Amino acid sequence: MDVAPATLLSRLLAKGRLRHLQLLASIADLGSIQQAASHIGLSQPAATHALADIEDLLGVQLFERHARGMRTTRSGQLMAECARSMLTTLRASTDSVAALRQGATGNLRLGAIPAATGGLLAERLPAYLNARPGLQVEVVEGSREQLLPQAASGSLDMLLCRRPEAVPAGLEFVPLQEDAAVIVAAAGHPLLDADGAPTLAQVASQLWIEPRPELAIHAVFKAFFERAGVVPRLCRLSSAAPPMPLLIAVMQAQQALVMVPQTLGNWYMQHGHFQRLRIESPGSFQPIGAIVRDQGPGRDFLDWLAA
Repeated sequence: MDVAPATLLSRLLAKGRLRHLQLLASIADLGSIQQAASHIGLSQPAATHALADIEDLLGVQLFERHARGMRTTRSGQLMAECARSMLTTLRASTDSVAALRQGATGNLRLGAIPAATGGLLAERLPAYLNARPGLQVEVVEGSREQLLPQAASGSLDMLLCRRPEAVPAGLEFVPLQEDAAVIVAAAGHPLLDADGAPTLAQVASQLWIEPRPELAIHAVFKAFFERAGVVPRLCRLSSAAPPMPLLIAVMQAQQALVMVPQTLGNWYMQHGHFQRLRIESPGSFQPIGAIVRDQGPGRDFLDWLAA
């Protein structure tokens, strides 16, 4: 029998518990009710009973058993995503309360893609912290797709990224910094010491560290080699981003090149980590911007960034 959404919501509000959220997220992540029970401190019988309770409240099966454990049904996947989002929001709220109790004057939760962390945030956040010494700031780095649900749920006060296809309801995207691709090398690379600017063919023939496919720069990387008419020679190291000492060591040892957003490359170059090849930018992409609400600590930080 079909049940109205309002009825399901009423059931969850009346009988749902935070433990249910923990259990749903843990089973989905671990694929095992035994491991999930141990992870959240329940006995297996208690976890089995709690799962039966939540499935009874919703009137649907959330997990299917198979030879190696459990996997989510479509309903289970939806509920697990909801549980993760709610738990993330709850953790952020408790962190904020704890910071206020310890003397913080406010809390700012930022999400950022790597190009924004090494660019805009590295340039502007230190001065903002100096101007607000009591402010507690949390920075979460990840891909736009990973962080957008947290911005939509309110777990993040601001998300610094490129414009998504759809901005969640109640939020707006404000462009802040234009961006383009640059090619950088570690000190000692032969093309840095060559007389004159290197040619496209010379640059394309080098060993490269390929950007990961989910990064915006990967499309620019592919287009660059299509224009050059060559298949890139690749160093088998992801650049999304490996720890800086490791990246520097590999680039020096193998004389590899890497293509990065200029917003990130500027920081690398200012701090002496890499040098830019004297070649025209391989391409541009959408600007870095902020996804924020109309009011709150994210809007205050946006006003600072835009000033």
